[in-house]
Amino acid sequence: MPAIQVEGLSKAYRIYARPKDRVKEYLVRGLKCHQEFWALRDVAFQAPVGSTFGLIGDNGSGKSTLLQLLAGTLTPTLGTVRVQGRISAILELGAGFNPEFTGRENVFMCGAIMGIGQQEMTERFEEVLSFAEIGDFIDRPVRMYSTGMYLRLAFAVATTVDPEVLILDEALAVGDQYFQKRCIDRIEAFRKAGKTIVFCSHNTYQVRMICDQVIWLRDGRVAMIGETLRVVAEYESYLRDRIGETESAPAVYKPAARDLGSNPAPWISNVSTVVDGEAVSRHELHTGDDLSIAVSYEVPRPPTTVHVAVRIFRNDGIECYGIGTHVDGVTLPPASGRMTIRFPNLQLLAGEYYVSVYLLDETGLHPYEELGKACSFWVSQSFVALGMCKLNHEWRVESSGNDLRQARVTLG
Repeated sequence: MPAIQVEGLSKAYRIYARPKDRVKEYLVRGLKCHQEFWALRDVAFQAPVGSTFGLIGDNGSGKSTLLQLLAGTLTPTLGTVRVQGRISAILELGAGFNPEFTGRENVFMCGAIMGIGQQEMTERFEEVLSFAEIGDFIDRPVRMYSTGMYLRLAFAVATTVDPEVLILDEALAVGDQYFQKRCIDRIEAFRKAGKTIVFCSHNTYQVRMICDQVIWLRDGRVAMIGETLRVVAEYESYLRDRIGETESAPAVYKPAARDLGSNPAPWISNVSTVVDGEAVSRHELHTGDDLSIAVSYEVPRPPTTVHVAVRIFRNDGIECYGIGTHVDGVTLPPASGRMTIRFPNLQLLAGEYYVSVYLLDETGLHPYEELGKACSFWVSQSFVALGMCKLNHEWRVESSGNDLRQARVTLG
């Protein structure tokens, strides 16, 4: 049995325009005074025992609702949730704490909610206190706690009760570097112990490093689910697209109007990525694969010298590389033809990219035609690396003191 099994999970909330509408609807049978808001729609996935399952998505995408359903603090409208073993969760700051109770009282109350008896919690209490490091504040009402103290105590309780399933919602977003490091160490200890972890975070680096699989929620639905590197790369590509919609991006060129009269100018007739000799509209590559871009062009009044230039952009408009035949000293026949540029061992990292193509005159200055986003391709990677491209590199390690040793690791 998987540690977590979710099937057809949906959650709807009733939205009332006025408080009295809730009362009217309760008193009058058949009267509907609310609107339904579906926070989750038909979510399904399985988390194997001992896995670390990531959850990503925009604010309002349904992540918190899903976590509360997994933890059992919400009841689904449709579908089922099955979780094997004891569950411990940090859903939001201070959730489950009574602000009027002391830290000590809240620790025992949380233990009782999770089915842990007084004697067992007493045995675990010193470990909770040691990890939380809040000193005498343990006997003061938690309403007096700072944000960091809240989180320290919540994390200490959640991870000290030895759960089979640990649910963390942005647990590492609050606290100083010292505390975040201790949290990461404890999460790693849980992973090595074969515990199942559901980790929700906006920090895609931490998701990459911690999670085995990831589910991406968008507008309450599963946008993508699967291997961590692929899902995170798709999500980051989506975020870059959103940023590009709201911020000024580099100009995207569009085809110029052709003069097909008595003196037509040269034009681009086709652009495509080429794989194994065949043109495809959108190709998926891996970092290190070969990429070829074929450009067909028409010269209606030969002999007319032309040049071809290509520029590769990431989907957020950042230019990765640009080159032209006039720059490299390549001469094209002064007639209609087809030019292919090949990028062997492409070192771009995961993401979506598009290609802009230009047909230039003999000087390389005047564009006969400009095609923005003429074709696109997707790059995936099977290794952890950040940024836009993979750079060959070498690590050199030297020990200090009399025992001088060197170790070199070259990657790339």
